[in-house]
Amino acid sequence: MTENRVTVQKELIDWSFKITDLSPESQRKVLQDTKWLHESFTHYLQPTVKQLGIFATRLHIPFGDLLLNKPPKLEDIRLAFRTQENAPAQVSLTVRDVIYEMQRKQAWFKENSQIGIRKLAFIGSAPANDVNETLKAVNRYLVLPHFSSPQDLFNDLRNQLADNGILVMQKGGAGLGTNRPLAVNELRAFVLLDDYAPLIFINQKDSYTDRIFSLIHEFIHILHGTDELLSGNNCNVVEERHINQVATAFLMPPPKFRVHVDRNNIGGTARYFIVSPRSIAIRAQGLGSIGLTDDVEVVPPQSAGGAPYNSALSCNDRRYIYALVAALENGTVLPTKAAALLGISYKALDNALKALNSLAFQDTHFCSA
Repeated sequence: MTENRVTVQKELIDWSFKITDLSPESQRKVLQDTKWLHESFTHYLQPTVKQLGIFATRLHIPFGDLLLNKPPKLEDIRLAFRTQENAPAQVSLTVRDVIYEMQRKQAWFKENSQIGIRKLAFIGSAPANDVNETLKAVNRYLVLPHFSSPQDLFNDLRNQLADNGILVMQKGGAGLGTNRPLAVNELRAFVLLDDYAPLIFINQKDSYTDRIFSLIHEFIHILHGTDELLSGNNCNVVEERHINQVATAFLMPPPKFRVHVDRNNIGGTARYFIVSPRSIAIRAQGLGSIGLTDDVEVVPPQSAGGAPYNSALSCNDRRYIYALVAALENGTVLPTKAAALLGISYKALDNALKALNSLAFQDTHFCSA
């Protein structure tokens, strides 16, 4: 049987290894395993279609890009994501793919859900240079209840944001499965601004306390009408500090903070307000309650797991899921596309729908983390 082979440009192979998010060790393994990349091989740079597909999958490169005459020009993504240092992150292939996925979800919801049809008046309603007025705006739309569990507080705030018309998505990696994790030090959160369907993305690998802070941080960006789009790589440090001040004041209101802060039990105070011990120490110093201490614990990131269909329900906004299921039931979206928009494989779709119906029947919030 004759093998159908394609010729691949060497420049495209070099480009693939340059932009892939694989570790150097994994790249060496791919190079070693891929015989058609060896100059001594009879069909050097002439793989079969199947072999090229395997190569594309292993390097997380779009298959079609490898059939071009020259490397494609990647779309410029000028987004200053929240990292652990509040500095712009390098836009890796993993981060880029997560952004593209969120953009696709936002676009579908806005154009097809019949829900995101009302222009949201609060977008851009808060002055970017006034901490007090911005804090008033946050309190106008969000209520800070007291929970003993960070997960419960995160889910409640996520629900409140959804009720205000904001899509809240979370994920711990790119693509299907867990082989492309999204590191917290690379990306914590970002917002995609839109007058009708603004979207907040949260890294599911982050701790719940930090996810909570990120939710408020990104909501304030929406109130300011800024999605952190930059003309280059310079982050607006002044605005970021301003936003962090507002988020801190919302999560740790001064009157309540002064009552509950305990200089001898920073960890206990942190658990009460569901923030990190370091945030408590910094807040206390800012309010003149206690001096900053270096002896604070760091809450480790919490891992996400479980069946793919349960993960899909956790990752996606509840209004988005309901709209997608409705579109599936009335035939306006095909099952294969519905699965792709949920971020699961087609074979997992039935189980996801069963899990959704079960949780909806129990009247619980199926999008909990």
